[in-house]
Amino acid sequence: MDIRQLKTFRTIADTGSFTKAAQLLGYTQSTISSQIKQLENTLGAPVFIYEHRHLNLTMTGQRLLPLTEHLLHDFQAIEALTTTTKLTGTLRIAAPESLTVYQLAPVIRKFRQQYPDVQLQLTNATCRFNQQKLMAGEADIAFMLWPQLTTTTLIDHDLGAVAMSLVTSPDNDADFATLVRQTKLPFIINEPDCSYRNQFENYLWEACQLRPTIMELWSIAAIKPMVSSNLGYSYLPTMSVQAELTSQTLRAVPAPLDNQIHAHLLTRKSQAQQPLIAAFTTMALTMFN
Repeated sequence: MDIRQLKTFRTIADTGSFTKAAQLLGYTQSTISSQIKQLENTLGAPVFIYEHRHLNLTMTGQRLLPLTEHLLHDFQAIEALTTTTKLTGTLRIAAPESLTVYQLAPVIRKFRQQYPDVQLQLTNATCRFNQQKLMAGEADIAFMLWPQLTTTTLIDHDLGAVAMSLVTSPDNDADFATLVRQTKLPFIINEPDCSYRNQFENYLWEACQLRPTIMELWSIAAIKPMVSSNLGYSYLPTMSVQAELTSQTLRAVPAPLDNQIHAHLLTRKSQAQQPLIAAFTTMALTMFN
């Protein structure tokens, strides 16, 4: 039995898909299938079964999963074993662009000052992908901007509501109703998986029966100058546009949305008490609150 087989087994169990597991782990699907086949040969029983086109754990798989969680937790602890009392090792953090740029920097700076021997690896992606990386064991801590989360496999620390602002150019004096009905002005926003994009678009449809013209850009840094140039409007975390609002290169438009977006810090249950993760979590909770 190989530790990689158990990592693959857990990732498939978390994602419910051989294909998604292959993408997260960076393997080909044939490699994933081969690893599971080898694991099943060792156990003498299948661990997955397809039922009504859904991938489910067999009884053997259900019994194996908690044992795998404990084994992988112990394996990671062994990898980080040190003969000193200082915290060392690598801490992998996945966070969305908005939190990385506008809120995480002070936390990371203080953590590095307090634990200089710890190597921090910070990656940016969509919130949902950050959660998937955490579930796949590719991250130790994941941050998300999301409404209320329901999860039984992760520990969710709700960091509180994140203020949002509907912004446009100072040259555009339209109110909310007029702005969203200006068909020549697109809604400039990032990826479709963005929680606050979905919140805004869902409100427009439910309250106004409107579907805005979309201009998708790759980052908040790219969105802001386009909006400032009166080429469209956007709906962004206030922290990401505060400097522009203060300098009046962007204008906030009062919007009637019921904002449900919160910041979340997520850890795996089996990893939450590891010293590096616990230390960073405690510091982040203190500084966010």
